[in-house]
Parts: sequence; C-alpha cells; structure tokens
Amino acid sequence: MKSLLIIGISLLINFTSLAQNAEVANENDKNEEIFSSKDKDYLQYWHYEQILQMDLTEDERDGYLSLLNYYTYKMSSLGSSKYNYTDSERKIKFDELVVKLNKEMKELLNPHDYKIHEDSFKKIIQLVYNKREWNN
Repeated sequence: MKSLLIIGISLLINFTSLAQNAEVANENDKNEEIFSSKDKDYLQYWHYEQILQMDLTEDERDGYLSLLNYYTYKMSSLGSSKYNYTDSERKIKFDELVVKLNKEMKELLNPHDYKIHEDSFKKIIQLVYNKREWNN
C-alpha cells in the first residue's frame, strides 16, 4: 500500500511538471497541445490503473513508468512551437512514438501485462485522434 501511495505521488509530480512544461511551450497557441489538461488527468489515472492491473515487480514497475513518462512527455511536446510541425507531421511523429513505446513495452512486459498496456493505451491514442481530428 505504501508503494502505491509513493507511485501516486510520483505520478502527480510527473504530470504536474508535464502540464507546466506543455503550458509554457504552448502558451501562445493552446490549440497546439497534443494532450489537454483533461487528457493529462486521464493519463495520470490511467497510469495508476495500469499498475494495479499488472503483476509487476518493483524493477518492472519502475521501468514501465519510466518508459511511459518518457514517451508521453515526448508526445505532449510535439505541439511545441519550437518544432513548427504541421498537423500531419505531428500525427506522423505521434504515431512513430506510439510504435517505439509499444516496441519497448513489449520487450519489458510479459505477454499478459503487455496486452493490458496495449489495450489501455489504445484509449489514449483515440483521445488524441479525436481531439486532433486525425480520424478523417
């Protein structure tokens, strides 16, 4: 129980930092954010739910969270004006990051835990696709 509390606090700190960085990077153009505040809230909750469903050792959990935070941060920064990506370029870069994330997760997780990750992350992808209107 103590480790879940630590994980929860860690996730809150990570996403607070992520939200602040995304807001600073996009303060002039809020429509450019890949993950909105609502998306970030969902991601935080999703991380917690993932850990509860998976049978992870402490090292696996640390690796999982590290990869997830790394890739979701990279995804959220795609809207930054420093990259000056078009919307179609953002979509391509986003999809590339999803492929890389899933490849690394497949190497880290056992098949059962990877399936949980894959099924759940599809929901995140759909959120982004709907928000960005990438479905058409």
